[in-house]
Amino acid sequence: MKKTLTTFIVLCITNFSFSQESDEDILVNIKDQMEIIDGYIEFDTFYLDPEEFLDKMADHGAELNGYYEHERLKKITRKVGTRIADVLTTFYFWNDQLIYVNYKQRPYLTSTNTNGQKTLDYSKSFTKYESMHYFNNGNEIKKETVGYALDEVALEENFLEYAEKMKSLLDNKFYNRDTYEALQGKWAYVQNTEDYIIFEGTIRFNFYDGRFANRLKTRIEDDTLVCFFPMDDRTYRYKIEDINENVLALRDLSSKEEFVYAKID
Repeated sequence: MKKTLTTFIVLCITNFSFSQESDEDILVNIKDQMEIIDGYIEFDTFYLDPEEFLDKMADHGAELNGYYEHERLKKITRKVGTRIADVLTTFYFWNDQLIYVNYKQRPYLTSTNTNGQKTLDYSKSFTKYESMHYFNNGNEIKKETVGYALDEVALEENFLEYAEKMKSLLDNKFYNRDTYEALQGKWAYVQNTEDYIIFEGTIRFNFYDGRFANRLKTRIEDDTLVCFFPMDDRTYRYKIEDINENVLALRDLSSKEEFVYAKID
C-alpha cells in the first residue's frame, strides 16, 4: 500500500512538472511568434470604418486595422474613444489562431482653460489598467494585469469570440478586396434614378426618392453579395451578375428580380 501511494505521488508530481514545462514552452513560442510578427515591415493594411465594427458610435472616435502578411491576418489593432478614456486592444494571430491580446484603458488627462475651468484633453492619456492574455488552441493559458480598471468603462473579457468576429470581417474585406473596390461609390437604379445606393467600405446605404432609407452591412460569398441589418435577422442575398466601372447588375436570389445600376461617381 505504501509503495503504491508513493508511486502515485511520484506520477502526480511528474505529470504536474511536465504540464508546467509544457505551458512555459508554449508561452516562449507565443512570445517568439509575436516578435516575428512585430518584425514584419511590409504589411498589407486593411481597416474597418466604425460603422463596420461598432453597433453604436463611440464618444470620441474609433478605428480598427488589420495587418496581413503572406495573405494571412497577423495582427489587429483597435482604438475606441469612450467618454472618459481611450480603450486600446491589440490581437496577435498565428496560423489563423489567436495567440495573444493586449488590452489597455487610458483615461484622458485634464487641462485648465483660460477661464480656469478643468476639461478633459482627448489628445493626452495615460495607461491606468493593462491586461495581457495568452491563448493556445482556443484556451486562455495565462493572464497578467497591471493597475486598476476604470469603474466607468465596461471591462472586456471575451476576447476570443470578439477576435474571431473581427477576423471574419477583415478577412472578408481582404480576400474580396477587388470586388469591394469595384463596388465603392454611388449607383443609380436605371429605372428610377431617384433611387440609388452608395457603398462605403462594407456598408451599403439605400436611398429611395432621393431620401435616405437605411444602411446595411455587407459581406461577399463567392459571387453573392449578402446584405444584412446588424441588429436583427433580416438578410438579403444578391448574385452579382455583372460589375464594372459603369454598370452593376444584381439578381435577388429570393425574388429572382434583377436590379441594374449605373455608376454616378
